[in-house]
Amino acid sequence: MSVFGRIAVVVSVLALFRCTPPPPAEPPDTREADEAAIRAAVKEWSAAAEAKDANKFVSFYTDDGTLMLEGAPDASGHQALLEGASGMMQDPNFALSFRTDDVVVARSGDLAYETGSYTLTMSGADGSPAPSNGHYVVVWKKTGDGSWKAAVDAPISDPPAAQ
Repeated sequence: MSVFGRIAVVVSVLALFRCTPPPPAEPPDTREADEAAIRAAVKEWSAAAEAKDANKFVSFYTDDGTLMLEGAPDASGHQALLEGASGMMQDPNFALSFRTDDVVVARSGDLAYETGSYTLTMSGADGSPAPSNGHYVVVWKKTGDGSWKAAVDAPISDPPAAQ
């Protein structure tokens, strides 16, 4: 191969490397801020439950969010969630509070899960308050406006206390 041929090959190889775009930059790590945002949302969500504000309570779910209750069909979508929350909150003994134990945000910053505990009081068969306790897991999704919404909410009742 002539000198000019070798130079042409080297120039061609260099041109190929120059035309290859650099790898995309890794997005910033927002997990700490995202965790704080989810913890703040949980406090507001719990306050909406304590205030028996069904509309506000349901606003913390994605439009296609799902609530998975033991012994009941899943409630999916805004209308089903609103009907369920409104019905529960009409119980004169209704009281719900919950608190976060842990939040884990994906490095991608678009999904997270939260675990925590809750206390729920409804009317028992005799009409008196019947409290129950449990734990839960919520899968959170970041929406297009940057807010976090619950996509899946799965509370699990603790076993009854020993008598």
